[in-house]
Amino acid sequence: MDKKDILIQLRHAKSAHIQWRSYAQALIAGIGVEQNHVPVIHTDCKFGRWYYGSGQMLSTLSSYAAIEAPHEMLHQIYMKVFKLLFGEDDRSALQKLFKSSAKLKKEHQVVAEELMDKLVAVSHTLLEAIALLEHEVMEMDEQELAAVV
Repeated sequence: MDKKDILIQLRHAKSAHIQWRSYAQALIAGIGVEQNHVPVIHTDCKFGRWYYGSGQMLSTLSSYAAIEAPHEMLHQIYMKVFKLLFGEDDRSALQKLFKSSAKLKKEHQVVAEELMDKLVAVSHTLLEAIALLEHEVMEMDEQELAAVV
């Protein structure tokens, strides 16, 4: 695999992350999105499949390791949002008496939007880490690249 192929794969994975984030934002905004477009587990999204799949060839590069933590954190935040918006109503009967589901839903929406702000910030961190990896690959000569791939 040459540098061009590696960069194409990396850029496709980056685009897949941006698409995932836009689906997550749409879901939180109340726009219908198929659940399979926004996987909750970080290894199930297209970016995660690249990172833990063919992207592993870049694992010896210093910038590669900087991607994992923000990517996992992104999905952890989204998991919280998903549970808030789509989880079971596990309130007790007494709690249900004193707090309407509409009020609870509105409170959950506010918290979900706050979490979404965090998710977007972590997404920016992830995109910066991806840009560093992309730059590191672009700066490699063919001999260095051959040693990595």
